[in-house]
This record gives sequence, C-alpha cells and structure tokens, in this order.
Amino acid sequence: MMQVEATMSEVVDVAFALRGRTIPADHGLALFRLLAERLDWLDADPVAAVHPIRGARSGSGAAELYVGGRGRLMLRLARDRAERAYALSGASLALGEGIEIGEAQLRTLFAHGTLYSHFVSMGTADEALFQRGVSAELQNAGIECKVVCGKGRRAQGEQSERHGFSLMLHGLSPEHSLRVQETGLGAGRKLGCGIFVPHRSAAAVGS
Repeated sequence: MMQVEATMSEVVDVAFALRGRTIPADHGLALFRLLAERLDWLDADPVAAVHPIRGARSGSGAAELYVGGRGRLMLRLARDRAERAYALSGASLALGEGIEIGEAQLRTLFAHGTLYSHFVSMGTADEALFQRGVSAELQNAGIECKVVCGKGRRAQGEQSERHGFSLMLHGLSPEHSLRVQETGLGAGRKLGCGIFVPHRSAAAVGS
C-alpha cells in the first residue's frame, strides 16, 4: 500500500487493545452509548468518531462477531483530545458477552490515494439518491476523486434503522485524502458510519 507524504493531520486514531468473545455484528449504537457513559464529552465532540469493531463472523449473515484477543477499539479524535480517551483503558463494557479494554496506542493519519468505508449513510436505501448525496457532499467540500459504490448496508440507528452503502474513493490528492479521513462522509460517525481508512484497491468495495 503506497503512502503519500502530506502535512501531519491534527486528527488521530486512538487504538485500544481489546479482549472478548462475541459481540453483535450490528453494534454501533450500543457501543457508542456505552462509551458515552464513560466519556462525557464524546457525544458533543464534533470531530469524534467510533470505528466499528472488526471480528470474524461465524457464517454468512451471522448476527455475531468473534473478537478474541486481536480486536481493537478505535476512536478517531482531535489530537489534543486523544489523551482524555485513555481513561477507557482497563474498563469492561457490557457489549455482547462483554469486552475488556486494554492499553491505548496513538496512530497518525496518513494520506493514501484510495480510501474505503464499510458503511456510509446518506439517509436513503436508494442507490441513485445515495450517489447524488455523496457527490454533493464531496463537491461542497471541494474534494475531487473517483467514487465506487458497493453493497447496501443497514444498521440500528438512534430513531430508526439506518441505511447506506460501502464506498470506495480513489484518485485522491494527499490534501483531500486527509480531509476525508478527518471529516468523513454522511451521518452517524459516532455509530461507525462514514469513517474512511486506507485500502490497496477498489476490490473490497463489494465485500
């Protein structure tokens, strides 16, 4: 994966070691609520985002993920806010069969020409309307890139079910790559939506 030199971002990822067994595959809302109970500033923070926890599904369409000892809890935060999140270390959260949060590691964001988000929500399950929403948001932000829309997604939201799609952005300049990672796209970043990470190619967009 080629890394492009760019100015250091003022946004970082705080990655916590994680131990647990199984958690719900659709865990974004429950995870955010548990974190907000411990970090009273999280809900109001305009930059903060909560990455979805990665794990192994027991089968296609399985409702649970197996976390094991290699999972990570990751928060995307302003650099000057990151140390306040370290208070999570040592906590246990009643998510699924329970997870234990270990030590934190700071990860700097770097510019990559191709970024991927597992779930971007524009408030619609209609792919054409979704693509228009993405195009409008990118245009308003002055970001130029190619867009590849992937599989439809749905998840529990605060008021109702949230709909969206996986999304790949490629051909990004270093400046635009960092901006997308810092601000995301669409709604629900605290619920795991619209958070972009580097990826080698557009192959994952349909997964």
